[in-house]
Amino acid sequence: GVGASALGGAVTVTSGVGTATSSGGVTVATADGGSTGVSGAMLLKTGDAGNGNTGSYTVTTGAATNGVAGGINMTVGTGDTGTGGAMTLTAGESTAASGTGGAVTVTAGKGAGATAGAGGAVSIAAGIGD
Repeated sequence: GVGASALGGAVTVTSGVGTATSSGGVTVATADGGSTGVSGAMLLKTGDAGNGNTGSYTVTTGAATNGVAGGINMTVGTGDTGTGGAMTLTAGESTAASGTGGAVTVTAGKGAGATAGAGGAVSIAAGIGD
């Protein structure tokens, strides 16, 4: 909703709770394109701010007790003509006179355990041409 002098309305989408079993999943997707069309684009974005900070965008999985926490996967689909789709990760730009651009940080997970715990690896690999 519109907030003329206060906050606009919030939107929350939550799956059903499983009090003794698993909770339900949530899927947000565009439909497949027709035989001569393309599928729709998807945009997840915070709004602009006229006077102040914009909202943050956070993707996180929950903590697991007696199990493994879920992963986060971002994958570009496969195409059969031309170049494969690109993935770009870009930190924010500062337009202030002496501002500093945003940082990009990649950190592997911490391992625990006095005898066998090890931190996770960070791997960056280029594609292989066939």
